[in-house]
Amino acid sequence: MKKLLALVLCALLAVSLLAIVSAEDLPEAFAHLTFDGEDEGYKAVTNAEEIPAEMDGANKGIVPVEDYSFRYGEGPVGKALFLDGKVAVDLGLKATGTDAYTVAFWMNASRLSTYGPTLQMGYNVGKSDAANNVTWLNITQSEWGANNAKIFPVVWSRNKANDTWPWMYAWDDAIHGKREWVHVAIVTDGTEPAYVDGSAPQVNVKYYINGELKYDSAANGLAWANGALAPNIMKPDEGVPFEAYFGVNYWDSMYKGYVDDLYIFDSAITDEQVAALYALGNPAIESPQNGPEEAAADAAAPVEEPAPAPAEIAITGTAVGATTLDTPFWGAHSDIWAVPAGESAAVAFVNYNPGEEAANWNNFDVVLQNTPTGHAAADVEGYAEYAVVRADNYGWGAGYDGNEALQTANNYDWNTFTADLNGAQVVVIVTNNGDNADVMALIATADGKGLYQTYSGIKVDGDLYFCLVVDNCCLDIQGTLSSEEIKGLLAE
Repeated sequence: MKKLLALVLCALLAVSLLAIVSAEDLPEAFAHLTFDGEDEGYKAVTNAEEIPAEMDGANKGIVPVEDYSFRYGEGPVGKALFLDGKVAVDLGLKATGTDAYTVAFWMNASRLSTYGPTLQMGYNVGKSDAANNVTWLNITQSEWGANNAKIFPVVWSRNKANDTWPWMYAWDDAIHGKREWVHVAIVTDGTEPAYVDGSAPQVNVKYYINGELKYDSAANGLAWANGALAPNIMKPDEGVPFEAYFGVNYWDSMYKGYVDDLYIFDSAITDEQVAALYALGNPAIESPQNGPEEAAADAAAPVEEPAPAPAEIAITGTAVGATTLDTPFWGAHSDIWAVPAGESAAVAFVNYNPGEEAANWNNFDVVLQNTPTGHAAADVEGYAEYAVVRADNYGWGAGYDGNEALQTANNYDWNTFTADLNGAQVVVIVTNNGDNADVMALIATADGKGLYQTYSGIKVDGDLYFCLVVDNCCLDIQGTLSSEEIKGLLAE
């Protein structure tokens, strides 16, 4: 009954909005992709292990798929393009050349992943920040909600020249558009917000979900110093090719689901015009999540949300984090182990992550701290962290940040990193050198590969203790190692 009432209300809202603004009142589109099966200039692409040399910030390549036949199903506005998670689309769009523009589209995701791509566009997207004017707009999922809630869609943008990384969302800690149709619209008039002193240049943004304004950086004030949109996404360096993809980027798991009726305007359209765009579609359309050809099978046996934990998780030691793999960052800690000066301490465990939906950081973290108890200053007086280091070669803390002597090393294959660490046997060894500490992870993957990662020279200035913490993963703690066992591993 609630669903029926919601659909009725949507229909009534659409009728009332159309009475004010109709499709005929919209400005001429700079670009419009209907995805109705006609030749509109878009091409099939996919990720590749080979990375072009100029894409020095990427860990995957993007290459064309020759002789590919796109699949189409029913969408909110005529047909919709279905992407199967193995092939994505180069939209073939051009930049407007303005900082005032509008982007709007419908989508229905069968699968989302943290930082995974839906719409991604900009310049030098796969290049290193160090040498290029990297500029992009990405509509993605993140875990930046309250208490690490997963949220979608997040509008995240980048402008290296202005050192800008702003982002915003609907401020409801929810996922919109997974196994349902959602209309997303982003509107900027190109004006600069009255941001707080010290924040990077940005442009004002209005963000809409299903025709409803959810965020307005100019009217609401910035949610924080980086709560608007990066400038120059549509007007970057002259002669640099513009990139516009749906369902693929240079780093993350590809998108699976539908996209429909994508508009770009080279101006900021009004609230009423965004509502009119939404009213053109029918969000109640049922779309088979495995693709248009599986409609009959889906009707007979609807696709269920996949179990979050792989079947092979069977705890044989002590679990840290839920086996459902939904314990957020800092939500569960292991025991805390002492590391006396001049000695090493080690723990063995099995690391489980969410599989194909895992982000690189959904694996074990190591916390180096100065107290034998507690995980925050609120727990223990004088508590402090020397560093928190992640399995994916990233860290922070007083002994980590700005430490020129710090060195890291690993032999990871970033194309298979999350799969390699899922079900892997891990030994973490922490060594106390007196005024600095080393962390080593020795990893045996489920398919027999041997991996390692090291952090050397983390500054410490007193007692040293360490523990493990999860981030949407589960650790099966097998036990600690003796001094002789540690010496044997370090000798190898």
